[in-house]
Amino acid sequence: MADGFNQLDQRLADSGYDEGLPASYPPHPGMDERPIQIAHANIWSRFAAVTGLVSALAGAALLAHAIAPSRLGVIGQVGISAWVGVSVAFALLTIILVIIARHSGPVPNRPSVGSAGIILLICGMLLTLAGLLIANSSPKGIIKAPARDEAPTSSPQAMTGGIDKAAGQCASGWHDIGLDGYVGISQARYCTDTTMAYVVFDNDSAASLAKGPIRARVPDLISRYGGGLQPQDLWLLTGKRWMVVGSKAQVTGLQSQWGGQAEPLISQH
Repeated sequence: MADGFNQLDQRLADSGYDEGLPASYPPHPGMDERPIQIAHANIWSRFAAVTGLVSALAGAALLAHAIAPSRLGVIGQVGISAWVGVSVAFALLTIILVIIARHSGPVPNRPSVGSAGIILLICGMLLTLAGLLIANSSPKGIIKAPARDEAPTSSPQAMTGGIDKAAGQCASGWHDIGLDGYVGISQARYCTDTTMAYVVFDNDSAASLAKGPIRARVPDLISRYGGGLQPQDLWLLTGKRWMVVGSKAQVTGLQSQWGGQAEPLISQH
C-alpha cells in the first residue's frame, strides 16, 4: 500500500501539480495597476463654499425681511440695502475664490472644483432678486404683525372715558349722533367741546360695509354739529370695529392708548 502511494506522489510531482496554486492571479490586460488617487478640494474651493453660503443666507434674510419685516426681531431691523450689499459682495468674492481654486489645483480649470460655491451663490442671487421684487411691490411686507386694538367697545362709558383721558374732558357731555339708514352701529357719539366723534359697529361685516360711507359723511357731521375744525384738519383712528375722528394730536394720543391705524381724513378722498 505504501509503495502505491509513493508511486502516486511521484507521478504528481512529474506532472507539476505539487507546485501548488500560484501566489496571485495574473492581472487582467485591461486593468489599470496605477494606485487610485482621491481628489480633494483645495483650500480655495472650501473658502468659496463658505462665502457662497454667506451669500445665500443673506439672500434668505432679505427675502424673509421683505415678506414679514415686523416679525423677525433683529433681522427685521436691518435695512434691505444692507442685506443686498452682503449677498452681492460675498457672491463676487465666491466667484474670485472659485477662479483661484480652478487655477491652483493639480488639474487646472477642472469644472468640478468650486461647484458648491457656484451653486450657493446662484441660490443667494435668486433669493436676493425675489426679496427685492417683493420689497418693491409690498414695502410693508406681505405678512404684517397684528395691529393692537384695545378700545373698550363693549361699554359706552369706557369709550367716552378713554377719549376724555387722551384728548381732554368733554365738559358739555357726549351726545348721540343720528345715523339713519346705517345698520350694525351700536354707538355713535359726538363732543362739541373737543370736536371729536366715535362710532362702534356690531360686527366685522357691519364695520366693513359702513366705514366708507360714514367717513364720507364726516364733513357733513362737522358742519352740522360745529366745533371749528375743517375737514382737512381732521384725522381718523380706525380699529377693527370702531372709528374715532378728531385732530391729529387727539388721534395720535388716543392711538397710544388703544392702538388702531391713524391717517388724515382728507387723504381718503
